[in-house]
Amino acid sequence: MSRLKQRARHLSLGAFVRLLSLLLAWTAGCAVRGLPPPAPADLAPTVILISFDGWRFDYAQRYSCPNLHRLMKRGVSADLVPSFPSKTFPNHYTLVTGLRPGRHGIVANNMKDPASGRRFAMSDRKEVQDPMWWGGEPLWVALERAGQKTAPFFWPGSEAPIGGRLPSYEVPYDGKMPGAARVDQVLRWLDLPAAQRPTFLTLYFDDVDGAGHHDGPLSTAVRRAVRRVDGYLGRLLSGLEERGIAGRVNLVVVSDHGMAETSLDRVVVLDDLVPLDAVDVVDINPTLGLDPRPGREAEVYAALAGAHPHLEVYRREETPERWHYRDHSRIPPIVGVADEGWQVMTRAMREAAARRVGPGRTGAHGYDPAEARSMRGLFVAAGPAFKVGVRVPPFDNVNVYPALAAILGVPPADNDGDPAVARSLLR
Repeated sequence: MSRLKQRARHLSLGAFVRLLSLLLAWTAGCAVRGLPPPAPADLAPTVILISFDGWRFDYAQRYSCPNLHRLMKRGVSADLVPSFPSKTFPNHYTLVTGLRPGRHGIVANNMKDPASGRRFAMSDRKEVQDPMWWGGEPLWVALERAGQKTAPFFWPGSEAPIGGRLPSYEVPYDGKMPGAARVDQVLRWLDLPAAQRPTFLTLYFDDVDGAGHHDGPLSTAVRRAVRRVDGYLGRLLSGLEERGIAGRVNLVVVSDHGMAETSLDRVVVLDDLVPLDAVDVVDINPTLGLDPRPGREAEVYAALAGAHPHLEVYRREETPERWHYRDHSRIPPIVGVADEGWQVMTRAMREAAARRVGPGRTGAHGYDPAEARSMRGLFVAAGPAFKVGVRVPPFDNVNVYPALAAILGVPPADNDGDPAVARSLLR
């Protein structure tokens, strides 16, 4: 009897070895044939929202970006129209709330809150992390409340406990973190067990924006930055393919705004139009946000209205309706915007810029998106939720949020999007 038991054990071990050999051979065959490994069966609907800050609508045609074109072929694409003002923080927050800046309260990159007297700047960590500034409900808050994990990596608003909630994975912004390391962190989050794995993740790259500001949108520096961030996208695509989930994750690539070419030959010098001691300059270039000193609002407006052919100035309550930029208390009493390609600076700012960049071409954004086509950005989305090989007409960026909410299965909060636009993107 003991010999029979020993023989049975040997047979079981032999069968196990044969099975293991077959499995290893199949895996090696997959690698040789370029087939992905089996995908995890527990992958929930997942979205990775990727921001190429400052990517103008026409860069994909002007410059080499093979990975982005590969994504376009398997998804849906469009020119994305930013909200006014076409600046970084207001539009990133619009993308995840579906609210225009005049409603969610991030009305500029630099703001003043009249009720508290406090000021907000993108580089001020204390204010950036204070939920007082952030109105509306960003997508990650709704998802966390619904029991989903989120990782809005380096996204404006993600460091503040909005509605008393922080994302499951929150990383303080570090502009020095290499792009490849950012991609690898997202892939590590996707490697987590199902109970810990986020369903909504973001990536942020500012290479293109920085190059555009310094050297202008048609520069060699921008061409190189476009290739660099396209390489980050390629790294992400390869990582998803290696994990067998490339066809099961929804990728959404957006930009917050475009870029217009500028130079110091086209500057409206604010000091030449109004005494600086008459105003608190809250926001400037190429937009203008002024809070006149008490009793001097009529004087300041009269000095600026029609004073320069390339600067439009409005009282807050008279701004163009298309801006949706009248009702929030943080919108300064006097609002202005330069014509496309022009800048508005103080004399000291212009002199500093001349020392920093010289007389060459530079770039700026913030202009009225309805008047400046160069402010249009990028939208490319691919994955199981999106249509394939489709290009749709340009649409406002408030429509990204309701599409993402639908994919991830949460009811959208109050927003300014059009459900019909979201439906035009999805299968």
